Amino acid sequence: CIVNFEKMSSFIEELKAKNDIVSVVSRYVPLEHKGRLFWGKCPFHGEKTPSFAVNEYDQFYHCFGCGAGGDVIKFVEEIESVDFKGAVQILADWAHMEVPSYSDGVTDEGSIKKKKEERDRLLALMKDAARHYVDNLKVPQSIAGRIYFEKRNTSPQIARIFGLGFSLNFYEIINYLQSKGYSLEEMQKVGIIKYKDGKPYDSIGGRIVFPIMDTASNVIGFCGRTLESSPNHAKYINTADTVLFNKSKNLYAINLVKKAKQTQGKIDPLIVVEGQMDVVSLHKAGFNTAVASMGTALTSDQAKLIKRFSDKVYICYDGDTAGKKATLRGLDILKDCGLDVYVVSMPEGLDPDDVINRYGSEGYRKLLEKALPLIDFKLEFLKKVHDVSSSDGKTKYVNEAIEILLGLSEVEREVYIDKVSAISGLMKDFIRRQLESRDGNKESKTNLTSYAVNAEPAKVQEKTPVDNKVVQAEKFILSAMLHKKPYAFFKSDISKYFTDGRDKLYKLIVQLAETTSEKDMPKMFYNSVAKEDEDELDEEQKNANAKLASEIINYLMKNFGDENDQGYFKDCVAIIYKNYTEQEIARLTKLLDSEPEKEKRAQILTEIKELMNNIKNKKVGL
Repeated sequence: CIVNFEKMSSFIEELKAKNDIVSVVSRYVPLEHKGRLFWGKCPFHGEKTPSFAVNEYDQFYHCFGCGAGGDVIKFVEEIESVDFKGAVQILADWAHMEVPSYSDGVTDEGSIKKKKEERDRLLALMKDAARHYVDNLKVPQSIAGRIYFEKRNTSPQIARIFGLGFSLNFYEIINYLQSKGYSLEEMQKVGIIKYKDGKPYDSIGGRIVFPIMDTASNVIGFCGRTLESSPNHAKYINTADTVLFNKSKNLYAINLVKKAKQTQGKIDPLIVVEGQMDVVSLHKAGFNTAVASMGTALTSDQAKLIKRFSDKVYICYDGDTAGKKATLRGLDILKDCGLDVYVVSMPEGLDPDDVINRYGSEGYRKLLEKALPLIDFKLEFLKKVHDVSSSDGKTKYVNEAIEILLGLSEVEREVYIDKVSAISGLMKDFIRRQLESRDGNKESKTNLTSYAVNAEPAKVQEKTPVDNKVVQAEKFILSAMLHKKPYAFFKSDISKYFTDGRDKLYKLIVQLAETTSEKDMPKMFYNSVAKEDEDELDEEQKNANAKLASEIINYLMKNFGDENDQGYFKDCVAIIYKNYTEQEIARLTKLLDSEPEKEKRAQILTEIKELMNNIKNKKVGL
């Protein structure tokens, strides 16, 4: 039935009431009850210490690690990689409720019904087109397509499972769909046709056709593979993003993975490849969890989609250098989603389809067995990129390897320090010292309260360890201010956004800037920070202060040139504000837990939601 806005709102409220957020989240995340909150490890990014909080009283969740948050519908949207309507349908199924018809932003019955009918018609168009492409493989004109599949031993059964087809030319599909009553406007709306010089043409004309389906097995797009080996022809092309299809949110053959999981219950880890034919070959060889990213760079939405089916993923791109670089771009996105990532190294110049056809399923299985964990692969890749037998290559390798190690736990660091030492030939103690010198957490051990002129006594309080990128951002901002860069100017006091005593440095620089010339700023700053004439500081502290002052003075000039620093300054400001906002959310949540009065709780909740929105919308409050 079609309902009005008031009825839909009432339905949503009833839906939420019947889907307690703690029960829903517990389907995916083990939760532990502490105080008024339930805590668990965030399902949206990898973490070892639980920072994901669920508030049963107010029915919302928030992760203090990645900033994810919202109500029960938002949680299902994120965890299941579906839109609002899809999340509502899932929750309704769990609550045994019937979902009334509705449409985003449309409240009158006629418009709602029309919107649904339009979508259903476009899906029917795509289904008819897919079937016709399949039928095309049977006609004489498609001999080249049949020969292609025969060479790859693609059985009729596999072709039927994937709905493989053929586009005869650039106009035949148009004539067919018009004969079925579809308009050119509708064909353009779903990406089947494009226009050139005012004339429509099949956007994947003359190619092998792979229909792209969503998890509900609806045809939402098409991919075409050329049979020509010409640099002027892209190997694979996808139909454009449309009202039905968004390449960055889908994975080719994910519908088959869903069927496998429904049939088998538990499935093997997903295998992510680049090309559609790679997926077909892998499924033919028995690897029924293979999907294609439909491009070289994975997205966070695709990572979340993978997470729905498995916690472990093999990423397997082509064996050339460009393929490996594409692999590196996608790895961190997968890891941040909480996936256990392994990388399959392909033979140079070969893709999975080639491997299956040359060496069979056993040959590919051996490659899977040799797959490297994320960090191992990165370090091995750096070894191939930089010639560690040369001084310059060894320096570059160690510097980049240390940047990788900085993001690991202390235990993981110790494990991989051995590996970096073995590859570079440098002593482990040297690598460890270099790592510690760049670790922002070490900064917190330095007493900074004496840096500012007329500083107040230090207040001892617990603090969340500061991420290394926050420390680097703070140093860059301070260095730019110290050198009186024209862009390094704030209309208001931002000292509260700095951590571990660097707020004192900020205040000192602001104070010096009022009476000191640009030329004398570094010297005055150094003398104020080092405080060499104060007897109460021991020699170790004096040396530490002097070292930090020198580092701040040289940080800007050492790391950036004039053509880069202004843009990076803006990024740094955003980083420190985001860190401050997350700390404020943590403080307010703790306050919320102990506040008995309902009105004050509501006020605190409003503050928390506003801060959460600032993070989500990347709003910088400076």
